[in-house]
Amino acid sequence: MRSRVFFFVDPVNPTSTFPETLALKRQCVIHGKPFVATLAGAIEWVGVEMAMARLASTAASDDCPLSPPESQVVALIAHDARKSDMMAFATEYFELLSRFSGRVATGTTGSRLNEIAWSKGWPASMPWVTCYQSGPLGGDAQIAELVLDRRCQKVIFFEDPHVARQHEADIQLLDRAVYSAGEVTTCFNTPAMTRRWAQAMSLQ
Repeated sequence: MRSRVFFFVDPVNPTSTFPETLALKRQCVIHGKPFVATLAGAIEWVGVEMAMARLASTAASDDCPLSPPESQVVALIAHDARKSDMMAFATEYFELLSRFSGRVATGTTGSRLNEIAWSKGWPASMPWVTCYQSGPLGGDAQIAELVLDRRCQKVIFFEDPHVARQHEADIQLLDRAVYSAGEVTTCFNTPAMTRRWAQAMSLQ
């Protein structure tokens, strides 16, 4: 986790979709390195690193806050090859994720997350996660709309960079939504990045 990339993407600049930019992000995802593309993400990631350096009191200051989950809605998305990673993460950090004011997810991922929550005693009459369509059926686009409307402030998206993705346009739409709302939205693209954030939160 020593390497990380801060690359502020301008969603209205056509160079944002140049192959070089997409390849840089893909390499970060492949190697589990943080790719931070928004102002909110950069501020929070510095807070993560400070907390992990056992400077939690400083990380909690106004200069470099770790955003309180209670004020945010989190999206939980995982490609097929990453669903087991998402389930393991949600199981391990269930209490942290339960602190968010709301949780949304795409299709199968959301259904499996609800099963985990119910197995942990979450009321069976109440979904832990609000499920949208699966990614290929428009779920990524639905969550992109939430991000653009400032109704979702954190996206945890476990991407699989090794397969052709039939709904690539929707995935890029979600990315652009995050970049467009970059002053309030953060995005974590790998299990390693997400776990480091969760570990930092546990130090607060």
